[in-house]
Amino acid sequence: MNLSFAPWHRLPGDTLVLDGRKLCIDDVVAVARLRRRVAIAEGAREAVRRCRAMVEVLLESGRKVYGLNTGFGQLRDVVIRPDDTLQLQLNLVRSHAAGVGEPFDEEVVRAALLLRINTLCLGVSGVREVTLDRLVAMLNDDVYPFVPQQGSVGASGDLAPLSHLALAALADPGGRFLPRSARHDPVRCATRARREDFVAFPGTREGFAELAAREGWRDFQPVELQAKEGLALNNGTTFMGAMLALAVYDASFTLRFAELGCAMSLEAHQGQPASLDPRIHAARPQSHQRESAARIASYVRGSELLALEFNSAAFGAALHELELASRPAVAGTAREALLGLLESAASFVARDPASGRLGAELEAARHARRADQLDELRAQLAPLVREARRLAQHASDSGQTALAAALERVVARLRGAVPDSPHIQDDYSLRCFPTVVATAWRSLEAAAEVVVCEMNSANDNPLLFPPDPRARHAITASEPQALAADGYAAWLRTVIDECIDGVIGGGNFHGQPLSAAADALACALAATGNIVERRIAHLIDANHSRGLPAFLVRNSGLDSGFMLAQYSAAALVAENKVLCHPASVDSVPTCANTEDHVSMGTLAARKLRQVHEHVATIVAIELLLAAQAMPFRAPLRPGHAVARACAVLGSRIPHREHDVVLYPAIDAARAAMAAPELIEVLADRDPVDRVGTMNP
Repeated sequence: MNLSFAPWHRLPGDTLVLDGRKLCIDDVVAVARLRRRVAIAEGAREAVRRCRAMVEVLLESGRKVYGLNTGFGQLRDVVIRPDDTLQLQLNLVRSHAAGVGEPFDEEVVRAALLLRINTLCLGVSGVREVTLDRLVAMLNDDVYPFVPQQGSVGASGDLAPLSHLALAALADPGGRFLPRSARHDPVRCATRARREDFVAFPGTREGFAELAAREGWRDFQPVELQAKEGLALNNGTTFMGAMLALAVYDASFTLRFAELGCAMSLEAHQGQPASLDPRIHAARPQSHQRESAARIASYVRGSELLALEFNSAAFGAALHELELASRPAVAGTAREALLGLLESAASFVARDPASGRLGAELEAARHARRADQLDELRAQLAPLVREARRLAQHASDSGQTALAAALERVVARLRGAVPDSPHIQDDYSLRCFPTVVATAWRSLEAAAEVVVCEMNSANDNPLLFPPDPRARHAITASEPQALAADGYAAWLRTVIDECIDGVIGGGNFHGQPLSAAADALACALAATGNIVERRIAHLIDANHSRGLPAFLVRNSGLDSGFMLAQYSAAALVAENKVLCHPASVDSVPTCANTEDHVSMGTLAARKLRQVHEHVATIVAIELLLAAQAMPFRAPLRPGHAVARACAVLGSRIPHREHDVVLYPAIDAARAAMAAPELIEVLADRDPVDRVGTMNP
């Protein structure tokens, strides 16, 4: 399954032509969020007309047919008089509009309307062509109906939400819509309205005409339902499918950003890239694992930070202590000696302005991993350590206790700049991330396969399969005429028994495939959020961050830094654990035990969207903190892609030297994940084939 969806700023904008069979997730997002217009393919129109002809012939025959002239659910055996057929459809929609809670976002309602139109295009639901056109006009004219989020049990599909949608299609006075003046964004469908923001339809032709003129509705007119149409509009997996499609799209980018965040944290920790070696992942060829590791490796390519055992943060702290100790209060030969030591230490990491390369000592030690190489690097630092100790002893003998203590700290930091043993392996949150995120990619792939199939399927009940004269082996004298549009209904009357047999009651409305997929994806995303939060915790913990200052601020103590950002991530992780209780294993029988097993698919999809939003925020916090950490590793530079990401984030969120109100920075990091320039960092560069060895 292709999971490389187009980013929102590159989604197609031309009119989408629907035929019921080729709708893709990119199309859903473009219509739902960017108001892409839709039209109906001529082949779909022909299928709709033929199916409607079969409905009319069956009604004319007076035969008892479920959904056409009977009650619904447990009332399926109650025959409805012909004069009451139209009232039956209206009663169905009104009585089933029993949703509760806050309304769905505009994008969800638009996606659901699109999916319902596409399903009807298959020509097995029995609606009229004019009804289909009214629904298309409703979408193209940006009508945003009031649809409460709660009240669906997922079989027979989304009865309550779809009935609220149908009320708006009828412009029924019991239905409501959001006025254009209350929209948050006229271009992108980002409106999250409250119940009280919606207003009722007027209930009269004159009132509707006035309303349409005020709202700018060019083509939308109320639908007047005929037989079978109410059931065709309110029966199916439409809202759970809409939410799952949007969640699959969003999660595909969130997982990519989580991989980028892992690369940034790996750089900030000066970790080991060996865990990204393709040989490891070829030895355990779980799908998506090797590809994920390759993408992370591609982000850190060109890094000066990785595989470098020299702790530049500890060395920088030593320089800082020396600068403080070299203030003018220290005079004479002691000051000259301190300044000489500071100059020698600074030259150890100095760059050649012409080449931009590291000092010779560090350049030679860039790949110091073995103990003998570390011994050599430590030997290069030994003169600085000896001189700092000599000056510390001299200061102590002279009674300069403060200076002596400062120089002892310099000695400790210089010794800490090169570890006693090489850093062999990172913590699990870095080393095992490709394995964990690959699990999420597999769940995402499965969910995408389910939802793409579902939104190109017929999922109402009953379904109608009109006889096709072209499929017959023997053509009678009357059948060529049946191929013509005006002769098809007459031909159907001659094969009325086949028409009866073509009305089939089944269970395509049952949301279990979507419910199970949504639950599985929510769990996999939550696990990804868990491991990302652990990297966040390590970034702010001086005991784990390999030389970064506590809470990522220089003056921790006076400043709390990014301490509470990890609290927020931890709170979201905890909430996700509650939300991941599966809905798909629950069932509360409805309709007097006629509908005795339901899927809770809409609940599963709603929970999935909440879990995803939490995980996206956790990932944004990691991006924020990893970007904050990177300057503490200067002058060493991260990989090219990580450097680009840090530049984008830095242009939106300044590096923090002291405590400020923190939530705007988290919000800005979350918003940056929708920025085209940051999304471009994720661009697929065929990393699996080009990663080669893991040396930066």
